[in-house]
Amino acid sequence: MSEASDILAGKQLYYREPTGFQWWWLIWVAAGVCVFLCGAALGVVSSGSGGWFGDFLAPPFGGADHVSILMVGLDNSQGKGLADTIIVAMVSPPTGEISAISIPRDSRVEIPGVGRTRINASHSYGGLPLTLETVQLLLGIPIDHYIEVNVPGLVKLVDAIGGVDIDVEQRMHYTDRSQKLYIDLQPGLQHLDGTQAMGYVRFRHDALGDIGRMERQHQFLHAVMKKLFSPEHVMDIPKMAETFVQTVSTDLSPRDILALQRVVDTNGPEAIHTATLPTQPVRVGGASMLELDPEGVREVVSKVLLHQGVTVSVLNATTVEGLASRVADDLQQKGCDVVSVGNAQKQSETTLIVDHRNSARRAERVAAWLGKGVLTVEPDGENPADVTVILGRDMLGGTP
Repeated sequence: MSEASDILAGKQLYYREPTGFQWWWLIWVAAGVCVFLCGAALGVVSSGSGGWFGDFLAPPFGGADHVSILMVGLDNSQGKGLADTIIVAMVSPPTGEISAISIPRDSRVEIPGVGRTRINASHSYGGLPLTLETVQLLLGIPIDHYIEVNVPGLVKLVDAIGGVDIDVEQRMHYTDRSQKLYIDLQPGLQHLDGTQAMGYVRFRHDALGDIGRMERQHQFLHAVMKKLFSPEHVMDIPKMAETFVQTVSTDLSPRDILALQRVVDTNGPEAIHTATLPTQPVRVGGASMLELDPEGVREVVSKVLLHQGVTVSVLNATTVEGLASRVADDLQQKGCDVVSVGNAQKQSETTLIVDHRNSARRAERVAAWLGKGVLTVEPDGENPADVTVILGRDMLGGTP
């Protein structure tokens, strides 16, 4: 056991809340890589006038240090209608970091040429261009690229790969005719087709609610990726390519998609720092909407997107009261999102900076801000903090 593990042992410091963050775009990143790599080899897909090899010889995202991507999930399969899901991601190709924020679909915003109404209506009024313009106006940052997905197309993708094997943990039975949602699953290991799999990941009518649904989404994600990259499914590539083209619209090149997939594979989905814009429920003309806090929006954009969102827990491993709070305030000023402050289980002579995302990049940034600290890696996908700072006596300087 490392010194960091020893200090943290037995101390329950963290809690995890559902983020509301959507996972479907990770599946389409994986599907895009599979389709482009295998499909190009089979002659099923091409990469445009620039040629396949030209795309891969060029650096991802044209060599940009930071790239913003708008991801829109539509609520039907015809490319029209409401924007069911709106996510903006910031990718840093040199460091391999991804951060993303989710904009609630019922957020009341200014839609150019329309007025103040729900942001999901922007797509109905003007398609992707108006949604993009609306998001840029709301967040105050330019959008460089887009991924538009017909979310019901995920059903087609699962069917295209022959379904997935899922161990259903409990009886699931739920009907919502307004959403055309019909879930009827028995417990146990079984093979699910596309419609059944979507019911599995959307089910939340149990004691765990959204927390249980997020766990099911992770299981589904792993099951799909396992099938996508299994050699025996190479003959399914033409069908997957057709599904991809029918349900996904993007201006990303194959090289860009491969770069995204590498980051997710290297660091895991848990390493993507995510947040949802803060809102308050309101009624406007008898309709339920969500009012955004302008200052809260600016803060989330600044911390999560522009600063790539380092979340930090600060623990005091000295006898000096208030040290953790003072350091936490300083890190907050530098752009960190401090999720907890407390006392370590044991005292330490040395300040330790513990990375929980299996990549030292964010821990190195925190160490640079502090001016000291020994870096160590303790992977913990359940920890809401990217980095835990354990303040040792070397932080005290002349303080006794």
